Amino acid sequence: MNILYATCFLDVSGVTRLNYDILARLAGKNNIYVCETASDGRLTSKLENHFRDSFGEPFKLFRYPLQDRYRRFLEYLDSNAIDLVFNTHSLWVYEHIAKLKKDRSNLKVVDSLHVLEPYCFRGGYPDISANRYVHPFIDKSIVISEHLLSYIKRSYSVDPGKFIIIRNGVDTTRFKKDSSLKGIFRNELGVPANFPLIGYIGRFSRQKRPDVFLDVAKHLLGKLGEVYFYMAGDGDLLDKSKKLADSLGISNRVSFVAPRDDIHIVLNSTDMLVLTSSYEGAPLTILEALATGVPVVASDVGAISEYVGTPYVVQRQGRGAEVDQFAEAILRGLNDNYPSIFDREIFSLDYVADSYARVFYDTAVRTSTTQEN
Repeated sequence: MNILYATCFLDVSGVTRLNYDILARLAGKNNIYVCETASDGRLTSKLENHFRDSFGEPFKLFRYPLQDRYRRFLEYLDSNAIDLVFNTHSLWVYEHIAKLKKDRSNLKVVDSLHVLEPYCFRGGYPDISANRYVHPFIDKSIVISEHLLSYIKRSYSVDPGKFIIIRNGVDTTRFKKDSSLKGIFRNELGVPANFPLIGYIGRFSRQKRPDVFLDVAKHLLGKLGEVYFYMAGDGDLLDKSKKLADSLGISNRVSFVAPRDDIHIVLNSTDMLVLTSSYEGAPLTILEALATGVPVVASDVGAISEYVGTPYVVQRQGRGAEVDQFAEAILRGLNDNYPSIFDREIFSLDYVADSYARVFYDTAVRTSTTQEN
């Protein structure tokens, strides 16, 4: 099968990383092509290099004049005999899907939907996909949670048969408890072995609310005293977060760590992972932590409670009350026998990739065969 992965641009998000891992596993039996329909102004990214090395040079549709893009896209489909377009976050594909299905009636389109975006002008990709001008032309929509599917069914008149839930997954051969790795990152930070080490892994952005994490750290230091924190990542709010740690008087207990590729080593030294996001889908970071045996306390947003379990999610509320609830949940998680609901088989990348492969095959091959008969 010839599959075209269409996306806005190859950023460094968890969704792009997940899709790369899935497509890399499908490449043995399928031909994978990649199309970027927009530009975010970057020169390149590490993930884009991975895509290029694995699947060849991406087709950069955005480089053509607006009036030529549709024709160029059709030419690309035809020259590569594309059977199925796998769309994730390409607004251009959604905007042109009705015409595409009219001009290429045998073309199949599957999209994947991950997160509700309350700050998005057009409502976010689930809203775009489910609206009456787009949904009739989607052959199948993969959603990552019951939460997201319930929202779509509640908000739009859709065909329930077009949706399938496939939860996100991680490389469980890499993310696991490993006694040989325990303590490496802790020693790198100079954290004593008997002190809890609590982590934040993600972008420094408004969505992730690193300031809330720092307020929680300040609160916990008042209760525990002997506790250390790290914040791994980068983003627009990194410098502001460092200044906030200084102003809170906790910079000697909070280590700021640049993005790194050995998160499995980091997690093997971590006692608790905390996510303070204002909105999410199901971030891979929590699955990586759970696969490594690290408890997670997170905001009760998106599908997080489906992945983490309700005892360790915190409701959005007033800032002071929310910080208190985070601190209480973290203390409970550090002291309790954390009841993980993580299923290593269902959340493994191999299982997830096989599930995507079945959807693609059933949509492109079985549907076409049925129509011909």
